[in-house]
Order: sequence, then C-alpha cells, then structure tokens
Amino acid sequence: MNADQRPEPVERAALLPQLPAPAERDLPAGRHALHRELLMSHIGLTPPATRAEGPPAGPRLRRRLAFSVVGALAAGAAVGGVVLYDQATAGPLNSSELAGWTARPTPVDISKGRGASTVKWCLEGMPDDGGPTTVTNADLRGKVASMVVSRGGTTVLCYVTSNNKGLSMVTDSAQTVAHDAITYDTGGSHGSGSATFNYASGFVGSGVKAVSLTVQDRTFEVTVEKGRWTAWWPGKAPVGKEGLLDTATLTLDDGTTRTVSGSSMFRR
Repeated sequence: MNADQRPEPVERAALLPQLPAPAERDLPAGRHALHRELLMSHIGLTPPATRAEGPPAGPRLRRRLAFSVVGALAAGAAVGGVVLYDQATAGPLNSSELAGWTARPTPVDISKGRGASTVKWCLEGMPDDGGPTTVTNADLRGKVASMVVSRGGTTVLCYVTSNNKGLSMVTDSAQTVAHDAITYDTGGSHGSGSATFNYASGFVGSGVKAVSLTVQDRTFEVTVEKGRWTAWWPGKAPVGKEGLLDTATLTLDDGTTRTVSGSSMFRR
C-alpha cells in the first residue's frame, strides 16, 4: 500500500488489534466537583423572564441562584472566577424607578390598590395547583412593590413597578432557624449602569423583630415577617466574596441588638 493511500475498511479492521490500547485518564482530584458546581450554576442562572402588561404566554418563573450559601462559599474558595450573584444584562426597573428607592420600606395592604394588583401579577405567573395562597413581606420602596407569594408547593419573590412590569424568582419555602439568628437564602443583581438593582432574602428566628443591612456603605431596613426577611436596593452589582452583605444588625424581642457579619449569615 502506498504511503498516500488510505487503508480500506477491511484493512483498517485488521490493523486495529495491532494498535496500543489508549491510556485511561481520570480527572484530577476535585475536578469532578468543580464541573458539577459549574453545571449547577448554569442550570440555576437561566435569565429571568419579564413582561409589561397582561398575563404571560407561559410560566415566567426563574429558578433562584443555584448556590446555597454553603455552596457559594465553597465554590468561591475553589473557583476564583465564580460570581456569587446572577448578573443579567437587562432588567425591568429603569433608573427613574430606582431613584425613588427608600431606605425604609412601607408596608403594603394586599387587599387593595398596589398590594392587590401586585399579588395578582405574581399569581398570574405561578402554576395553579389549587393550593392555598399566602402572602408575606409585602412592602413598597418608592415605585416598586415587593412581596413573597406562596401557592401550593411554589413560593416566589416578586418585584413589580407602578406600571405593572416586574420579575419573579422561585425561592425556598419557610425554614426554621435559631431563635436569635439570621440566615441568607438567595440574592441577585439585574440591569446595567444606572438601572442596576440588587435583591436579597433569607430567614430569621422567632426572636428577631427587625433587621437592618449594610451593603457597600449603604445602610437600610429590611422587611421581616413570619420568619423571612426581604430587601432590594439600587447600585452596582456585587461580585464574588467582596460583594457579600457587609453586616446585619438584629433587634431582638427583648429590645437588645446585635450585629453579625454578612458571611456568618451563610448556612453551614
């Protein structure tokens, strides 16, 4: 057979047994875990769907950030480039709506006005399994209403503007934590430039009556109800470990206060 001729299929079959067996290679230690974390983060970082008015054409729920607080810390230590917050390139809140943000949220009556319309907006994007509906953490900061809505087995965190635009994320159902403790559950960042805003939520013990957060030199109150806290604020997107919540100051039911670091809020 000439050097420039390819062997026929029969010849190839005859030659194959003469070739050395390929060496088996395994991934280095820890590499499987790294790929698994990256896969899970991609699964959880599906961009959120947004809408203007009217019911959505299909489900517009977004899975929350795939990292648990423990997973986020572990991944941050093992993978230098992993971002702990979801950063979308566009969001439903514009700069004028963000400009109305207030450091102290106003409670919202869900039976009428903005409260009722926000509940309706949230429910339109949730699966209707006939289960009971509950609403907590309903508040208003400027032109943006937010709340946690649960129906059946689904719980969503919603942010809705005065012109009935917004986004919603699937989040965890209620969790029990220590009497005087606070934990971080999920958070994210959306938008770009002057239209960037951030959100965070988690759980508190039964003895925690109020919470204020400090993030990037900004201190503000959060909404606490039935063991859950929620908050959102405008500003640049936090990245990596340096973007975690700086501190949380808890007011307990006996009137005392204590301040904890943002990293201590991560569930272990």
